[in-house]
Amino acid sequence: MSICGVKTQEAICSQEREVQVIEPLEYSMSESTGGLPKGMIRFIDTPIAEPFARARTLGFASSAGISALIWGVLSAFTGSIALAFSVAVVSFLVNAVFVLNRYLGHASTPLAVNLNHPFMDQAPLGKAEVKVQLSNGSWIDPGSHRVKLIPDELFGGFNIVHDTLDFPVLGHFSEAKKRTPLITRHMALINQSIALRDAVNDVPDPIDEAREREKKESGLLERSWLEEEKEIEVESPLVSFFKREE
Repeated sequence: MSICGVKTQEAICSQEREVQVIEPLEYSMSESTGGLPKGMIRFIDTPIAEPFARARTLGFASSAGISALIWGVLSAFTGSIALAFSVAVVSFLVNAVFVLNRYLGHASTPLAVNLNHPFMDQAPLGKAEVKVQLSNGSWIDPGSHRVKLIPDELFGGFNIVHDTLDFPVLGHFSEAKKRTPLITRHMALINQSIALRDAVNDVPDPIDEAREREKKESGLLERSWLEEEKEIEVESPLVSFFKREE
């Protein structure tokens, strides 16, 4: 009985250890796959990004129309349907790839907002939220400051940091070797979303606050300097001479 009890206890302990090991593993997998946080909507799915989807559809339709026109003209002048068809197909593919790349550039914006954010084009009912996706697929809150990119000297690519004096690192943002127009566009959208979030949440702009503090500090410095100047006695050379004689 004691042996069975020991075996049973070991089995229970091993099952508990398995559960303890599996739970963190499942959590890390969900983080690495970039599961969107609950209640958040990707930028490309927001109403403000609808023009990009319409432009994609219009681009594909225009490409198809141009290809059909090329096929008709070439088949009429060359008399070769196969040649006209080949040129038309190549023309469509080139235009379609260009249109698709433009759309995917906007669709890959690593940004998500909730229903209360101004990007949703509706009256907010609560606190607006913003999430930014890192290079490993996880989502973070960018915090209360604007963000910028700095090169990651250790792993390569770029880190996303707060645009403050000490540049605290929020995470690894991109593996790109250089700053591209696409990355610059993504950062502009992220900072715009942060500014609009703070406006909805009635959070003072830290940049405006810093400028206001600078104005106040410069005013205090100017007043104190003038007060010190007023206290300085202005003596003529003759008065200084008689003081030395005394």
